[in-house]
Amino acid sequence: MSLTGKITTEFGIVSPAAKFFHIFAKQLHNVQNITDQVHHGKVHEGDWHTAGSVREWTFIIDGKVTKAKENFEVIDEEKKRIVMNAFDGDIGKQYKLFKATLELNDDKENGGAVVKWSVDYEKINKDIAVPYGYLNYFTKVSEDTDAHLLKA
Repeated sequence: MSLTGKITTEFGIVSPAAKFFHIFAKQLHNVQNITDQVHHGKVHEGDWHTAGSVREWTFIIDGKVTKAKENFEVIDEEKKRIVMNAFDGDIGKQYKLFKATLELNDDKENGGAVVKWSVDYEKINKDIAVPYGYLNYFTKVSEDTDAHLLKA
């Protein structure tokens, strides 16, 4: 069994790609007020929206309270793409590498946008599960963010 891998999910939302991207790229501090999947977030080093800044999060994965730190590696406004590294806390106990990528594209046929989340990972050992719970978390946070944007 391989210790490294990549998992992906892709789905449609009603909100435009640019609006959705803006929440994650420029208003990340509000995510904890948008979804009950995030209990708490705070800046550990730097600020909320600059690549390299470190944020600490408490969130729910598979029904369990989970903690980790993360930072943005890439924020590409033109391509509506964000790459973030998660480490320390519960993630650091299971994965040597945990890199999540958010990509957004406008859905010209149906309106709204297509959200794609990918997770590249390297498990510490073969007994660690593939991080499907994190994809479910990203999906739920995305759905809650889309619903929030539709109310605004």
